[in-house]
Amino acid sequence: MRVELLFFVYILSTSFIAGIIGSLLGLGGGIILVPALTILFDMPIHEAIGLSFIGVLVNSSSSSLVYIKNGITDIRLSSILEIGAAIGSIIGAYTALLIDSNVLSIIFGIVLGYVAIDMYRKTRTMKENHIKRELNSGEEREYFEESTKKMVKYSLLRKKEGIILSSVGGIFAGLLGVGGGVIFVPIMNRIMNVPIKVAIATSSFMIGVTSLVGMLIFFNNGFIDVRIISPIIIGIFFGAQVGSRINMVIDKRLLTNIFILVIIYIAFRMVTNGLGIEVFNI
Repeated sequence: MRVELLFFVYILSTSFIAGIIGSLLGLGGGIILVPALTILFDMPIHEAIGLSFIGVLVNSSSSSLVYIKNGITDIRLSSILEIGAAIGSIIGAYTALLIDSNVLSIIFGIVLGYVAIDMYRKTRTMKENHIKRELNSGEEREYFEESTKKMVKYSLLRKKEGIILSSVGGIFAGLLGVGGGVIFVPIMNRIMNVPIKVAIATSSFMIGVTSLVGMLIFFNNGFIDVRIISPIIIGIFFGAQVGSRINMVIDKRLLTNIFILVIIYIAFRMVTNGLGIEVFNI
């Protein structure tokens, strides 16, 4: 009984941290949850991905409540991008079922490496005051920036490219159980001219659909352990509530730099695990 209780607390704590980070950065939490379940708890990666879909779904639902209430989520944009994302997630989830676990670990590590590089680049242009937004050249939108107490205007650009590229995010969401935010956020921010906070909030809303698709496919194929669902749901839900509220006021530059270092380590561990190389644990 004591061992079971400790295991419950460990999973709950890990999920709580994943929920905070996922909602803060619009990544869904799977980026933390999948490596944690495989590295710390020695869980097969297919099972970890299946459980991650549930965590990402809860993260999306929880954080979106806060973002939508504060008027940051672009619902119209998410409804457009979900078309490609949903199709991509179906393709990705079925592909994941056919791939060897070691290969999946290596792919996951490579994707995390990309995340670290992309986030490092963002730290150089993260503050909205330093980003030159294109106006009067697309569909104009606005949102209220809580940290400055001002309305921020921006123009939505390149919708067609966004829809096409969102399918790539959907594929990664279904393949790795990460929600797809790692792709959705850069697409909206870099290509479609959407401010980073709006991109994060909109991504948090979108990943609910991609994770739901993946969850149904993995559950149907027996890769979701129902005994571990409850601590993941509880931890992710409350973590996402905390993270989404912090996002309203925090300057994420320092947090992002710390997170990059963590991601680099996790990426290294996922690749070495996939290759069967024994390394020291931290």
